Amino acid sequence: MNAVIGVNLLWLIPGVVGGSEEYILRLLRAVDRLDPEDLWLRLYAQPELVEAHPDLLDRFEMKLCPVNLRRKSARILAEHSWLARVSRGDDLVHHGGGVIPAISPTPAVVTIHDLQPLDLPENFESSRGRWLDIMLPRTAKSARAILCPSEFTAGRVRKLLDVEAERVVVVPHGHELVEPGVLDEVSHQQNLDRFGRYFLFPSITYAHKRHIDLVHALDMLRDRFPDLQVVMTGGVGPRTDAIANRITQLDLEDRCHVLGRVSENLLDSLYRSAAALVFPSAYEGFGNPTLEAMARGCPVISTTAASIPEVVGDAGLLVEPSNARDLAEAMTRILTEPDLVVSLGELGVERSKQFGWRSAGEALVGAYRDALP
Repeated sequence: MNAVIGVNLLWLIPGVVGGSEEYILRLLRAVDRLDPEDLWLRLYAQPELVEAHPDLLDRFEMKLCPVNLRRKSARILAEHSWLARVSRGDDLVHHGGGVIPAISPTPAVVTIHDLQPLDLPENFESSRGRWLDIMLPRTAKSARAILCPSEFTAGRVRKLLDVEAERVVVVPHGHELVEPGVLDEVSHQQNLDRFGRYFLFPSITYAHKRHIDLVHALDMLRDRFPDLQVVMTGGVGPRTDAIANRITQLDLEDRCHVLGRVSENLLDSLYRSAAALVFPSAYEGFGNPTLEAMARGCPVISTTAASIPEVVGDAGLLVEPSNARDLAEAMTRILTEPDLVVSLGELGVERSKQFGWRSAGEALVGAYRDALP
């Protein structure tokens, strides 16, 4: 008889939670493709999730919470009441949002995407910080296993939450390998007609993503490269208004294009047409855009912060975080050294093969099996 693994996705608000949305859903789809005979996945979510990702209904048994969970307080209440009740018969529950509810009658594993609340507490409201100060140690103590997307995050969990090594499991991002040479010429030409020569930055405007550094780097390069553009995609975040104001102050509205959340097809074509990905983040639990870019042969400019060197390796240009001048110098190299662009594209494709969906799915399945009572 199959062991039932419940997966708590009540925390997942589409378009709001950033890279953790792609991470957890790609992992679950990978498990579905592996189709392990001894495991049955049952997903607990809100209707908004299946509206954004309708394929989940075809792949998994779904139980949808009957109340709107846009407010964090509503999600916490639902986890401690509705979820605790409906998941009681499961063999194991995987809490994908970083904490295990205080009321959790079923043995549990948890995914901790990063420990930014502990490493960079200034980026969080004090009320959330206090809540996490209580919940994270409790979670670390009760979890049968803690799943992390990178060795960097695993190391922070072991150190900051004092967790023994055998309970911390790295389950990396899994990406569908793509053909970097396959380019939709119509979409490509549309991108060039609209943006010309551009750098791409796909991310919600959280403070640690450092959109401001890319804006300042573009300002530094405006005279030398008068045709250069920047394209930013991703949902609205805490720094959206501040970034828009800075773009206006520097008179860069015609050269910095903020598209918001875009379709997967458009994002794919933007990667393929871009001069490079610029990802100036100062903190990452993994850094999924770097993997997405490398898989498509798009050169990567990023930083030496947190998990990023672990993911990119020698397949990108890495600069110190929060340094717009070094970022501008790396962008200049992309624009003036065609051999470097070719080399980084090739290195990126090879690097991305280390993060295929199968190995990621197998890591998650193995973690489930090991954690079952």
